[in-house]
Amino acid sequence: MRRSSTCRNMSRWLCGSALLAALALAAPAQAADLAPFTKAPPLVASSWTGFYAGLGLGFRSTQADLTTTSVSFDGIPRDISQSVVTQPFNGIGLRVNPYAGTNWQVAPNWVVGVEGDVGFADQRARLGGFRYSPVFGSSTYDIDSLSVKTTWDASLRGRAGYLLTPTTLVYATAGVAFQHYDITSSCVSLVCNGATPVTVSNATTKTGWTVGGGLETALWGNWLLRAEYRYADFGTAPFTITRNPTAGATIIVDNFDARLATHNASVGLAWKFGAPVTGRSSPLSAQAAMPMSWTGAYAGLGLGARATQSSFTATSESVGGFTDDVLANRARTKPFDNIAFRVNPHAGYLWQVAQQWTAGIEGDIGFADRTTTREGFTTIFLADSQEPGESLSIRSRWDASLRARLGYLVTPQTMLYATGGVAWQNVELTSTCVSFVCTDIFGLSPGIIRKSTTMTGWTLGGGVETALWGNWLARAEYRYADYGKTSFTAARASTDPTLNPASATWDVTMRSHLATIGVTYRFQ
Repeated sequence: MRRSSTCRNMSRWLCGSALLAALALAAPAQAADLAPFTKAPPLVASSWTGFYAGLGLGFRSTQADLTTTSVSFDGIPRDISQSVVTQPFNGIGLRVNPYAGTNWQVAPNWVVGVEGDVGFADQRARLGGFRYSPVFGSSTYDIDSLSVKTTWDASLRGRAGYLLTPTTLVYATAGVAFQHYDITSSCVSLVCNGATPVTVSNATTKTGWTVGGGLETALWGNWLLRAEYRYADFGTAPFTITRNPTAGATIIVDNFDARLATHNASVGLAWKFGAPVTGRSSPLSAQAAMPMSWTGAYAGLGLGARATQSSFTATSESVGGFTDDVLANRARTKPFDNIAFRVNPHAGYLWQVAQQWTAGIEGDIGFADRTTTREGFTTIFLADSQEPGESLSIRSRWDASLRARLGYLVTPQTMLYATGGVAWQNVELTSTCVSFVCTDIFGLSPGIIRKSTTMTGWTLGGGVETALWGNWLARAEYRYADYGKTSFTAARASTDPTLNPASATWDVTMRSHLATIGVTYRFQ
């Protein structure tokens, strides 16, 4: 399966996003403190050293590629060199992860430690119509399927952090990771010819590595709030599907590899045992001696990830004037999920409307470019031929939003906020039909049809923002966006009058999860 340069570099970009944010945050501030930010007395911070435990909530985006390696009939190998052998099984799911660890403050600005966590998620990527591995193509019946399901994960990691302020830590983390997943093949339609067993399931727990980073800030008492991103790579695992289509008939042995990687983004709240971190040890009322106004304009830059959930559904097809009357029974919906590195400049204005409350407006533009392609699909009655040169792809590029913000000051320097408003997502759909079947047998043209649109929807989320030094702020934010549904039509002419014209209409639904760590400069 073809991969764009963006796809090949995705893990490297994503794994570097936390480090880039850290470098930006750690740059020396040259601007003097402005009047609304009355400089607080020097803080004598207590040590970050100690044990902690907490709970995180976020999402896990799974990237899984299934690739057929060999197929045999009664021990005789089948030639698969001219077939499409790989399909993506990407997916996104809600993840909860308890975690615990120990920190050591080894220098005034440096913290090291060790941490472990267990993540619980139940996410399945299902490709309807696939009764074996990708090389067999689709039976067109949705009751047949091939799916990848990820459940629990775990990790044991080292941490190294730098204190931007006595109460705000930016850190990197890396170590060993574990992921449990299973692959299930179901073959129950008439085209399966009574194959047994009907369901073949293979499960494994893979060991791999993980790397990432985050931002952690002390609130009041012993509470620590964090936002974290991690990438994990679990390599490749072999699987086999063995079936007997009918009693005494040919035994089909289908071997394939599953390549798995995950992206975890989460927000967590932990309790530090022992002495609290000084500077955030009491509620707002006890810190009134350190006044600070949040009112004013600001602009900043965020780095992070956009996990997109896209689905493609065929709603109508006609060839030579005849309509597919049994479309409802076919495997006409395909997932096109993906994850992409995202950079987003943002700007807005905030008013401190009360001692502990803020309100404002903000806009941002997100730049990300990721294409998910399913090869072997054509538009003639969903006859998935698995021929190279036939494909469907969905590309998600820039996004934007205009939102209201409502914040609560948990301390004079740290704000928790909710945000929501209107959102836009640019999307492009490409249908490719340049195979031998498309061009030489059916004479279909044009070979490539590309259409794009900008979808409008809504977004809702929240985050934490904390003052650093001077007029600089650091933030961590999560948002969900729903762009609804849009329709595309592809029409092709054929040299065969019985096939002319050939057209198909598809619906594309799109949602996204945005996880961002950023820096902001306040103007006065």
